[in-house]
Amino acid sequence: MSQTPPEIFESTLALLDGLTAISSPSGDVPGLQAANRHLAQALEAQGLSVDIVLESSSLGPQPVLYARGPQALKKPDGEGCLLLVGHLDTVLPAIAPQRQGDRLLATGAIDMKGGLAAFVGALALVRQRGQHPAEDLLMIIVPDEEVAGELSHKVLTTYGPKARGLWVLEPGRPAQRGESMVLGRRGMFHWQLRVTGQGAHAGNAYWQGRSALTAAADWCVAVRALARPGKGPTVNAGRLVAGEQDFVDHLATQADLIGTSRQINVVPNLALVEGEARFLKAADGDQLIADMTATGQRLAKEHGVTMDFEVKGRIAPLDPGGPGQAWADRAVALAADRGWHLEVEEDRGGISFPNFLPDPSALPILDGLGPVGGGMHTRDEFIELESLDRRITLLADLLVADAQVNP
Repeated sequence: MSQTPPEIFESTLALLDGLTAISSPSGDVPGLQAANRHLAQALEAQGLSVDIVLESSSLGPQPVLYARGPQALKKPDGEGCLLLVGHLDTVLPAIAPQRQGDRLLATGAIDMKGGLAAFVGALALVRQRGQHPAEDLLMIIVPDEEVAGELSHKVLTTYGPKARGLWVLEPGRPAQRGESMVLGRRGMFHWQLRVTGQGAHAGNAYWQGRSALTAAADWCVAVRALARPGKGPTVNAGRLVAGEQDFVDHLATQADLIGTSRQINVVPNLALVEGEARFLKAADGDQLIADMTATGQRLAKEHGVTMDFEVKGRIAPLDPGGPGQAWADRAVALAADRGWHLEVEEDRGGISFPNFLPDPSALPILDGLGPVGGGMHTRDEFIELESLDRRITLLADLLVADAQVNP
């Protein structure tokens, strides 16, 4: 059953077709500028004021789009605004969009030009109803989410803490009875373990050696046991390199040892392990760090080695028990009123914009508001047109509900 008036759905689909036809891979400034101009025209037609600013980054000047409602224009720092974020960069260069039955196959169709087009369609639908969104809308579209995310981080750390709420137009997912949106996302940290043992001849002095490799492997098994199924944390050892110190420290020039018998008669005196850990609650992340550190201290004594554990960076989780719960319930109810089932994901593993906030628990966040599809980051990427239809109306209903709470 169609959710959106045909004329608005078709204009939204035309916008998406145009956006996905523009090639805008990360770092392609002319392509990103063209995509920004195309989107800016559509947003201006819906009453928002738009600026496209070339902002400095380590990749060089990159375009960032700012779209503001009337009240947001008076708040250049975004204080108290409803912040919407998205990105126009894609992993692959664009190919011509193709309509295939109830799908549109196109580069960036769901990641995430589909969500941006759906929001424009929602604004048009609200206007057609004779209603208005809150005037403090602040929409920021970044050019680097698919790469280092330098400007993505800057936008979220600058405007996020001052916002009254954050909506993210990344895609939902197909669900058993309908579609999903996202309420919880795991945080993570990268880690490195450096194990220093005692080298020895494996034939003549085996028992005098202290194998850094064996100790590192033992540690990997021990911290793997810290992972718990369901909503518990996970620990992944991504790589382990061990051997004589010169081999480990100069792997790029020593890799020709692999597959030979050279140095395998030496008890390894150095091991390096690198990996990541993911967690749904900040307290779980704190506990993981404490437990992984303590495991290293215990096993260092058992093996007679030195273990140096280091956390290389930390990204905060979006806790599903945070202040976004009430708005998630409202979104579910709005979808049900339209005759379809919206499922709330409380444990999405991938990193997204909310994770860039200093404290994602400080404001209501709705994520995964964009349409569903499949084939993300491939030549088979597609958007389900029925989902595009649903998301236009859902976003319009949410905008109206928000305006009633925040006139």
